[in-house]
Amino acid sequence: MSLNTQVQAVQRKTSRNGKKHLVELEQKFASEPAEVWDALTSTDALAQWFEEPQGNLKEGGTYVLPQSRHSGKIRDCIPHKKLSITWEYENSFSSLRISLFPNGRGTRLKVSHEVPSDEHWETFGPAATGIGWDGALYALSLYLEGDARANPEEMAEIMASPEGLQFISDLAESWKRAHNYSGANHKLAELQAARTAAFYRGEKPVE
Repeated sequence: MSLNTQVQAVQRKTSRNGKKHLVELEQKFASEPAEVWDALTSTDALAQWFEEPQGNLKEGGTYVLPQSRHSGKIRDCIPHKKLSITWEYENSFSSLRISLFPNGRGTRLKVSHEVPSDEHWETFGPAATGIGWDGALYALSLYLEGDARANPEEMAEIMASPEGLQFISDLAESWKRAHNYSGANHKLAELQAARTAAFYRGEKPVE
């Protein structure tokens, strides 16, 4: 799957619930739920397209992602249907839910990340969280297609290429539209998206 096709393959949405924001992504895959579930929960599979977790990897247990330094608790784990975890990094705490739904012979996957309304959100808006998961969904797409470029090292090279940098810009624009649709101030949404794109592209910060 090309980067441009990947941008179009994902539905993006953001909304607010009190002092928290919800960032949502949905994508359909040709693979059956059992295969997608294995890609999301098998340590061997995760090492090939995401990052290999450590810990007591079962419902009620905990996990650690050593490279990205994220950790959390595994709240719910319903095979082939739902995985719900906390997503913790330093002093930041949020909640992540991944849901799988049969879609013909394939699977519809939904990522729902509930994040706090804090300084990070006020600076970057939904794109910061969203683009991170967009990149993960692209790697997952490649993995499920049997494409070796899904591995983290090659994904980093892809994202640093001219096509990858354009991918980041296109994603920021998509998240800006989703943010606008949610009722956000249009000027603020545009500024937040520009800041996020600059960060992911490794460019000078946008004030």
